Formats: sequence, structure tokens, C-alpha cells
Amino acid sequence: MLLFDRAARQFDGAFALYENGGKSVMDGKHPYWSWTHVHAFDLQTQRMTRLQQVRSIGNGHTSRANDPGIYDRYLTNNALMRLGSA
Repeated sequence: MLLFDRAARQFDGAFALYENGGKSVMDGKHPYWSWTHVHAFDLQTQRMTRLQQVRSIGNGHTSRANDPGIYDRYLTNNALMRLGSA
């Protein structure tokens, strides 16, 4: 088979409840269920990229669910300009 798509990639994702022993991340009154990691394989370059969801990164950014303030903090034009200059 001939493949002419220069951006051909394969994605493999994993999902789980965020529970470990007696600890769990809650989404309201239920344990949080979301993606945990993704593998993206570039067929042209034979390179693998791995993405992982973590609790927090620098500058006070934390993983949150069902927070209505997320849109204004990260997705408005003003927020994108502010985050881009940091």
C-alpha cells in the first residue's frame, strides 16, 4: 500500500478512574474518570510522542474538572494573550 499523507500518525490512548488504594480524585461525588496518557506515533519519522495528564505543572496550573472558571482563565482571547506572554 502506498501512503502519501505526510502527517500520518497513530494515536493510542488510555483511560481510567483516578483511584489508588484509599485515595481518589473526585469529580463532585464520584471518582474522576479521564484520559491518563496518550502515545502518538509519527509513521513518517518513526518517532513516538507521549502525553501524560499530571496533577500540576509550574506557575500554579493544576488539573481540575467541572470548574466553570476554566474557560475564562485559559480559552478567551485575553487569557491566551496573557498565557502567551508568560
